[in-house]
Amino acid sequence: MDSRRAGGLRERGQALVETTIAVMIAFTLIFGIVDFGRAIYAYDVVASAARVGSRYAIVHGSACTITTVCPATAATIKAYVLTQVTGVTASTLAVTTTWAAAPGCTLSPYQGAQCLVKVQVQYPFNFVLPFHKTITMTAISEMIISQ
Repeated sequence: MDSRRAGGLRERGQALVETTIAVMIAFTLIFGIVDFGRAIYAYDVVASAARVGSRYAIVHGSACTITTVCPATAATIKAYVLTQVTGVTASTLAVTTTWAAAPGCTLSPYQGAQCLVKVQVQYPFNFVLPFHKTITMTAISEMIISQ
């Protein structure tokens, strides 16, 4: 075999290996950016869900006049939150609602005006890339009941 020809084959083989490594690194970087973008979006949905749940609770306090959904309960808040989320698997959201006393709040079970409601939403996020299997995203929103 001609020595010039053998050197050309080696260079082509080397270029193939270098191209393969560069493409793998580029695809990993691109898919990583997309995956972390998905994670940021999912966290935004979780935070928004907590805020929507607490807003629902403060409007549907014990003095609310809409008879079918007043006062808000943990079950009605969870049902409402699950109808408001998009872009994540709603069935995997964990929605926890608690009420507490606050200045001006005197009525137990603390679902009246001036009482504090806290809605916590948790979501198990799965990465596509094998960096992490699952992380639990948590958001909490607290507001004072208006009525």
